[in-house]
Amino acid sequence: MWVIVVNGAALGAMTFQGAMDVAADFLHWVDHVCLGFFAFEVVAGIMSFGRRPWRYFKDGWNVFDFVIVVASFLPGLRENVTILRMLRLARIVRIFRSLPSLRVILVAAGKALPKSAGVFALTGLVMYLWAMIGWIAFYRTDPEHFGSVGKALLNLFQLVAFDDMGNVIRDSMAHNMWTLPYYVVFILFGAFILVNLMIGVVLASMEEAQKIDDEDGEIHADTALLLDRIEKLQVAVDKLAADQDRGREYTPFR
Repeated sequence: MWVIVVNGAALGAMTFQGAMDVAADFLHWVDHVCLGFFAFEVVAGIMSFGRRPWRYFKDGWNVFDFVIVVASFLPGLRENVTILRMLRLARIVRIFRSLPSLRVILVAAGKALPKSAGVFALTGLVMYLWAMIGWIAFYRTDPEHFGSVGKALLNLFQLVAFDDMGNVIRDSMAHNMWTLPYYVVFILFGAFILVNLMIGVVLASMEEAQKIDDEDGEIHADTALLLDRIEKLQVAVDKLAADQDRGREYTPFR
């Protein structure tokens, strides 16, 4: 993980012209050392599976690491400055693998998106209807905020995001006092209920992702134990067969 952090710091330093003028060679050297470490990590990971190197690619994170590292060495891509910078940036994403908590958050975000479709649709519908009501009621007295449905939607979006909410309400009230209950009702329903619904979906996805991560950890541990026992069994069977069939041609059990 610390190699990823150092690599990220070096890439960030490369964006400052002053740092490049002073230590460009050193920063490029750090980047090359980090790339070499990542390449060694990939090779060691493949070799750790022994006679089953293809098992390394059954993990999606392993495939990601392999693609990023191999692409960084391809001649055609290394000469393209933009692609090379993107590959360097992608190497920093590997920190999600080093920190399980970040990996759980990433998985939870992916699971929350499809589940949030209904909440997004409801939010969009409520905002559109409320913007239409605001346009009908206030477009004559407050054209700055309700001159069109688009302006009204932008106004409501500011309220949902709590972006300068106080000034928006005061400006509208200066034109029409009835905008206050209009805003209060929307804030109570839109900014609180709908936002809390979204938070609930995200929290449920976080819990599900954490459960899946725990189950995957148990499965990986059980798989490693099973493979170790199979290896020991193969060695024992080969030794037993060799002892019984000394002097005869024998093909070891594999």
